[in-house]
Amino acid sequence: MIKTSQFENEVKKIEDIFQSFDLTDSKKKILDALSQFEKQSAPLPDDPLLSAVLKWYRNLFLQKSGYFPRSEQLLDETLSAFENLTEPVYLRWKLKTFLSLGYVHKAQCNYFDAESYLKDALEIALAEPSLSKFLGEIYSLLSKVNLSLQRYGQAKSYTALEKEVSYENSKANPSDDAAAMIYAHALINFSRTNRLIGFVDQSIQFHLDEAIEICNRLDNENGLLRARLEMCEFQFAMNITGQTMKNTLSLEPVLKRKKMQKERMQAGLLIAKIYKKILDYELAEKKINDIILLAKKHQMASEQIMADALFELGSVYSAMNELPQALKLFRHSAKIGMVLGRKSIILRSFNASWLIDQYKANDLLGSDLVYGDATFVRNRVERKISPFKESRTKVKLFASTMFVDIVNFSSMMLKSDENLTVKMVDELIDRMYLIIYQYGGYIDKFLGDGFMAIFEHGKTIQQKTAFNTIKSAVDILRALKHKNYKLKKNYGVDENINVRIGISTGEIYALLLGNYIKTEFTYLGNSVNLASKLESQAASHYMLIDEDTNLLLKNLIRSTPEQVDIPGLGKTNAHRVIQLARTTERPFNNNRTLPNGKA
Repeated sequence: MIKTSQFENEVKKIEDIFQSFDLTDSKKKILDALSQFEKQSAPLPDDPLLSAVLKWYRNLFLQKSGYFPRSEQLLDETLSAFENLTEPVYLRWKLKTFLSLGYVHKAQCNYFDAESYLKDALEIALAEPSLSKFLGEIYSLLSKVNLSLQRYGQAKSYTALEKEVSYENSKANPSDDAAAMIYAHALINFSRTNRLIGFVDQSIQFHLDEAIEICNRLDNENGLLRARLEMCEFQFAMNITGQTMKNTLSLEPVLKRKKMQKERMQAGLLIAKIYKKILDYELAEKKINDIILLAKKHQMASEQIMADALFELGSVYSAMNELPQALKLFRHSAKIGMVLGRKSIILRSFNASWLIDQYKANDLLGSDLVYGDATFVRNRVERKISPFKESRTKVKLFASTMFVDIVNFSSMMLKSDENLTVKMVDELIDRMYLIIYQYGGYIDKFLGDGFMAIFEHGKTIQQKTAFNTIKSAVDILRALKHKNYKLKKNYGVDENINVRIGISTGEIYALLLGNYIKTEFTYLGNSVNLASKLESQAASHYMLIDEDTNLLLKNLIRSTPEQVDIPGLGKTNAHRVIQLARTTERPFNNNRTLPNGKA
């Protein structure tokens, strides 16, 4: 390990290299910039701590590109390098890593782990005076995480602390423009948080006036646009309709020119709300439809802005007495709320639907809402046994089947705090459910301490679907690492939660089993059986895949061969997945043929 003084000098070189790149461009250009960053930083000394710093900077490129799972992996490796170091220079990097983990987990709707890492960052910033400048950013992110968790009191407290410490830091360093801008952003966030909670009064306007003055003085156009947009939102909340419309209409084209897409859509939605308020439903409908198209174009179809747009469009249709269409839109908005883990989105759709149809409103509270409208086989087949038919429902399809089992769960319950263990496992199951959904699969059934998930390919094998199955398993193992870190750090529990994963790809059958007393829809086939057996043979915290899946993805993953003895099948070739191949090394061929000749 190099000396501290050399470490600081080399880090300065890394920072200078990083500052030469623009991370506001397209995803492709940002990834190209990452490759250039790696080339330019390659001559630096080979040192584990410098390598960790480089990973932290690489994570910034990946965050901007939306590759949050890979970013999370790099941050985990960075944290391992700095975790046990206590010198202030290394504590700074430990704090920055915790803070970045907060951002990454929040972006993946994993609010509990985001909060945990942010509190770790807060602990360091409060204990080390030289790192107190990070307090404002930490409080800001904690306020947003708690807002997402509907902890409105805590969100309000954190945003007040953000404003307070940012003001004190700016006051202590009057010539520091960066400190002044941090304070301006704190004022904007203070207004936004209070507005979303439902607390608006005239004092908020004074804060926004101050933020606008700071941004004007420092010629920070992006900050100024955000402050002006928040002022428009505040004015609308205060029922200053005419002034809001005038200001927002002048702001929208500037946001478009600056390519501030989220803010542009927010401004457009505010204009639509004003149209609705003045009963101009046709213009409101057109404006919201434009926003929905824009959200899809910029890969925001599953984000808050889309949920808001769908809800507002539903409200417009409800006002126009087009009730079936309104219910459909409220349902879609609620589904996005479920994926984002935002109860407030679900409840507003429920309340709006309740006024139209109480029975259909109740459907929005169902745990299966997210999958209910999907085109999965299980949603398309007949689920009833008819006395007039001999045949039973049976559909043949290609799929990747995943079995996951929590290892030694019963013994863990005996050795550890039962309530705590259940809480962590519950958080883990929630996280795994979301991961599998995000990769296009679904949990078919829970099996004791584990579950079975299906990733449907359809009539032909799809390489991308098989790869998504592996990626979801990798993310599950990573999520497990965070839960174990939390158990040890926050609760002093030494026992780790571990899982085994088995995956197989091939032809399976979807069918209805049972009789008039009890029926159950399930999946059967050699591929399903093999996935189950591979899971039982996998070691703790590992993933075993079958030969077919490995051949299908040989250029996309890194694996090692293992021969396992499976009852009924004997010696069977399997592969333990080590990691995914790098993004630049992943050639896709989406219509591949399995070794047995089936497509």
